[in-house]
Amino acid sequence: MLSPSLPRRLFTVAAFTAIALAPAATAAQGAASDWSFAVSGDSRNCGDFVMPAIATKVKAEKDDFYWHLGDFRWMSQPDEDLVAMAGGTEPSKADYQQKAWDDFLAHQMASFGSFPVFLGRGNHEDVKPMTREGYVEKFSGFLDRPEIAAQRKADGEEAAPVGPWYHWTHNGVDFITLDNSSRDEFTDDQLHWLRGVLDRDLAPNSGIRSIVAGMHEALPHSTGSEHAMDDWELGERTGDLVYTWFYDAQAAGKHVYLIASHSHYYSPNVFETSYWKERSKTVVPGWIMGAAGARRYQLPKGADKAAKTHIYGYMRGTVQAEGSIDFSLHELTENDLIRSKWPNAPLNAIHECYVDNAEE
Repeated sequence: MLSPSLPRRLFTVAAFTAIALAPAATAAQGAASDWSFAVSGDSRNCGDFVMPAIATKVKAEKDDFYWHLGDFRWMSQPDEDLVAMAGGTEPSKADYQQKAWDDFLAHQMASFGSFPVFLGRGNHEDVKPMTREGYVEKFSGFLDRPEIAAQRKADGEEAAPVGPWYHWTHNGVDFITLDNSSRDEFTDDQLHWLRGVLDRDLAPNSGIRSIVAGMHEALPHSTGSEHAMDDWELGERTGDLVYTWFYDAQAAGKHVYLIASHSHYYSPNVFETSYWKERSKTVVPGWIMGAAGARRYQLPKGADKAAKTHIYGYMRGTVQAEGSIDFSLHELTENDLIRSKWPNAPLNAIHECYVDNAEE
């Protein structure tokens, strides 16, 4: 457990978890040879140029899947790439919002073909008139992938509705997609579900050696706290609780890793902050990886020395046989974007996205 100095208010939120959870059998999974997966988020603005290059790379590297952590399209106004590929004609806001998610499917997801892709929900998927219900309906094919449906059945939750939070296990690793894209999260429903997932992972003979949680906004008190769950009271309170749960899973012997996007840069060691170091002996490894096309942000003052911005790319996680995972940053060049471009993607627009697309 974390140090007693952790604010007591965190644990008042956990009272509901005393509800008995029906045990669910999890098939033991044997050790596998080294294998890998790819992850990033935030493909708005220039993702129609960047995501095809990511797809080309992860397929060539024979990663097992790609995990997108949200913010597919800008939604509040037309994305630069979409306008460029329409010949420079900017649609009305209403027309744009009608076609934005279809554009994401046609010019980003289609690049992957049959390659496995898992989706998380970002705050720009919550920009009006978009809704959680509309998100689930539009992307149900991704949210109900065979791996996810099989996991719900294994958890005894086969009748549960398809939704924006889910998990699946692969070669002894539990991949957990959380939804913190709106300020009503984490709800009691999502927390109750997550507590059940972690309890099953921690059960004897679960076969789970590692836990990787992916979400759009970083949990509180990270080096990216200026743009994370710290932004609203419920987010900070429930996000702190969720961090303690992952910390406890790590203390129980699991390899645990936390990955978010939302901020448009790459930053490792994001929980190496005074807040968490004062409350525990070893912080949970964490990253922010939001460089899949969105307008690049400046790095926060407390970012790790290895952090980078004004890049496009993704992280590759290489899973070792004993369950530890090594993460590496894979940056894309302008030529990578050009080699993978759609026929109607103008070279000048790709160049503009590569050299600019950054906040002042």
